[in-house]
Amino acid sequence: MVKSGGEKGWYYFSLVVLILFAGLRYRVGGDTLIYMSLFYEWPKLDELKYFDFATATYNPLWYIFSAIARSIYDDFTTLQIMHAIIVNCTFFWFFRKYCPKYYFSAILLYYISYFCYFNMEVMRESLCICVLLLSTSFLMEKRWLLYFPMCVISLFIHYSAAIMLVLPFLLLFKRPSWKWEVLILLAIVVAVRIVNVPMLVLSLFGLNRQLTWLIGGYIEEMRNVMGIISELLHYFPIFIFIYLREKHLITEKYDFSPLMMGTVVIYALAMNIGVFSRFINYFVPFILVYSVNTIYRTLYWKFRDYQVSYLLCLVAFLVMGFNYYYYYGRDLSDAYPNARGYHIFYPYSSVLNPQIDEYHERFIENYRDVAIEF
Repeated sequence: MVKSGGEKGWYYFSLVVLILFAGLRYRVGGDTLIYMSLFYEWPKLDELKYFDFATATYNPLWYIFSAIARSIYDDFTTLQIMHAIIVNCTFFWFFRKYCPKYYFSAILLYYISYFCYFNMEVMRESLCICVLLLSTSFLMEKRWLLYFPMCVISLFIHYSAAIMLVLPFLLLFKRPSWKWEVLILLAIVVAVRIVNVPMLVLSLFGLNRQLTWLIGGYIEEMRNVMGIISELLHYFPIFIFIYLREKHLITEKYDFSPLMMGTVVIYALAMNIGVFSRFINYFVPFILVYSVNTIYRTLYWKFRDYQVSYLLCLVAFLVMGFNYYYYYGRDLSDAYPNARGYHIFYPYSSVLNPQIDEYHERFIENYRDVAIEF
């Protein structure tokens, strides 16, 4: 979607709608219900000095965030609204800054693919992703004195933010080649199949029993063939975009191509070890911007000269659509009979007209027992 006038009004209108949609939801989302059940057990601001952060389940800044919400108005909806404002304002700002000509397309992809997930499911982790997005210029410009403190802030929200410490090393790959991408992908897949990486890490670092149980419990068994094919389909559009940028020498002020190398590594590991799929969340905003910018730069070329490039963009877009459909339509019958991915967010109910759906409640209760929170 290229802007054609009146975009500022539509930009803020879309932002407000999504904030209200997420902030005013009632018992929608898996993690949402977990946090709702614990909300009144968490401290308010004046109680934080008595709170034992050392033995708490979650990281300290999440309790401080919750304490601010409880002190403003002691209802979980306050936390939801605060969270929705931070997440959606940050994502919208990021799209507008790094996808300035086509940010409405990036917003559309975000809405149909990850909006529910980031706003209603991985609530703590999405705050870490926001910190990463706000520090993107520090990362790309190698301003480490500003970037690494942001990493520390994120780690005090969620441990998965440790992936932020790895991102600076990806900048060593100035212009990733699609050939190197394939070689790295194959090498990691083969290596992980030969070596039990998770257990090797646990043994090398001699982690304590509690942390070993936490990490070990979250590590899934090696993926089967269908799992590997699924992850390859997730990676395939990125491969196409890297190829097109290399072929047509597409450049930008902030080129996220080095970060796409990180997606190759993470996807390759996720093919075999499910826990690594969690880290892909941190690359999602960059993938959306990278994809939109590449597609529109491709559309500017004359069709008669770049038929193959047009076709590849179409294929990539279709595969991305399939991936989104797979996420929301995936089979979750191991948690509850006939359950699908979309049941985490459906049916939608608002605090303005709160309703409890019995099927959704029973599904989420069982889903929480099956899923392991990291």
